[in-house]
Amino acid sequence: MTLNPFNGKERRTYVRLEAALPVRFTISGKEMGKIYTATTKNLSHGGLCLEVHQDKEEIIDKLSADRPELGIDIDAMIPGQAPAAPAKPTWVNSRVDWTRKPKSKDPVLLMGLEFENLTQEARRKIHDYLVGEFVKRYEEPD
Repeated sequence: MTLNPFNGKERRTYVRLEAALPVRFTISGKEMGKIYTATTKNLSHGGLCLEVHQDKEEIIDKLSADRPELGIDIDAMIPGQAPAAPAKPTWVNSRVDWTRKPKSKDPVLLMGLEFENLTQEARRKIHDYLVGEFVKRYEEPD
């Protein structure tokens, strides 16, 4: 698979929330089980943009494989979902839509991800977080 570089053309279906949230993710392929960390640059109902600061070359190599998919732990990503962590985290599938490889001026790997086959539970968690954050940011001060 050839990685699609970001071409700057806007194709957004959903409104994005600019937010830096910690993300745990895995990459499908031969070495299942390794968990990577990153930070979101933005998040929407349809996907997110990840900023990767560590293991960039390893991740780029894995993304060059056929049809890479990422699993994202949304319980670790979305703050304040429940008072106690669930017994089994909610992982969602996503596909890599585009990438921007690190450059000397900006040494961060960016990945645009699109969610795939979200469960109702995962869709509700993402929706509730986004709506709550938009309300906080745009409500009138007392």
